Amino acid sequence: MKNLKPFAIIILAAIMAGASLTGLADDSTNALVKAYPLKTCLVCGMELGMMGKPYVFVYQGQEIKVCDKSEQAEFDKDPKKFIKKLADAEAKFKK
Repeated sequence: MKNLKPFAIIILAAIMAGASLTGLADDSTNALVKAYPLKTCLVCGMELGMMGKPYVFVYQGQEIKVCDKSEQAEFDKDPKKFIKKLADAEAKFKK
C-alpha cells in the first residue's frame, strides 16, 4: 500500500502536466485563425445575430460565421465560391 502512494502522485502529476500542455496548444492554434470581418452571414447575407447566436467554424485558417449550423452544409458544397465572396467583400471595404 505504501508503494502505491508515490505511484499515484506521479500519475496525477503527469495527467495535470498533460492537461496544461493541451491548453497551450489550443491557444497557439487559435492565434493562426483569421478573424471573420463581416457583420453578415457569408451564405445567406442576413445580418448576423438576427436569428440568434451565429454558428462559427474555421475553414483553412479563416473563421467563418453563418446564421446557423445548417448553412455550413451549404458552404461545404462549394467553399471556394464563399471564400471568393468573402475576399471580394473585404476588398470592397478596403477601397
